Amino acid sequence: MTALTLDEAQRNLPEAVKKALQGEDVAIQVGGETVRLVHDVPIRPPGYFAECYGDAADAVFEERLCRDSRPMLEE
Repeated sequence: MTALTLDEAQRNLPEAVKKALQGEDVAIQVGGETVRLVHDVPIRPPGYFAECYGDAADAVFEERLCRDSRPMLEE
């Protein structure tokens, strides 16, 4: 595991990202908090928010949307 301060991460970001892409855990200390760089962002499973919907049709739509959508990061 690689642990960096925020200053170190700013200076060595390309190297830290390469390590994260290769599967190594990379942690960045920001004050009293820790941020972790991860390669794969878990996708919520279909039905994850089903109990949040008052209307069953909305829950079915959300489940279909999750199933049919390809995961992508916003730019």
